[in-house]
Amino acid sequence: MKAVANIKENSAKVKALKNINQCEWVGSTVHTNLNACLTALNLEGINSGWYQPIAIKIDGLDGIYMVNQDGSIFCEARIIKDGDKKFKIEYLSTNGWSEFENLYLQLV
Repeated sequence: MKAVANIKENSAKVKALKNINQCEWVGSTVHTNLNACLTALNLEGINSGWYQPIAIKIDGLDGIYMVNQDGSIFCEARIIKDGDKKFKIEYLSTNGWSEFENLYLQLV
């Protein structure tokens, strides 16, 4: 699958993410290109090792998000471009994840 699936779960993820404070994103893992970040996130996700992840920008959200093989949005982390050859992976903090889950469950 090469696109974001038009499913209720993805809409709920985006709405919930829009309500998370910027300070709830943490992380300092830096790579020199977007592809390296996507590969790192892919290894943490639900995808097969053969999947070539794609990245998307979502209106109203900072950063770049990975799309899983099934078309769902990988919402546990985002990628922030910090310069020409500096891409940082940021993860939701424990508090951020709890807030996200509560909002997401209300929306699905």
